[in-house]
Amino acid sequence: MLKTNKNITITGTSMVGETQALFMSASISTDGSNTGNISTSITNSSVYTANKTECRKDIADFQTMVYAAQDELTATIADNTATA
Repeated sequence: MLKTNKNITITGTSMVGETQALFMSASISTDGSNTGNISTSITNSSVYTANKTECRKDIADFQTMVYAAQDELTATIADNTATA
């Protein structure tokens, strides 16, 4: 039997000038379980090290955006359940 799951994927990069320092990715399950994950990969160690404050702000901003998307999805699922 086929079982599928639909996820929302959000990606972002932390750029310093024209150079990518970080890559961020998040996956949020849409099945109502409120599960997901966020991963961060340093793509340029020297740029990241020289710009930690800015890069960490980008990470925090990305996490905030992912949490907002997760909360919006949870609210939508709750609304759909309440009207069903």
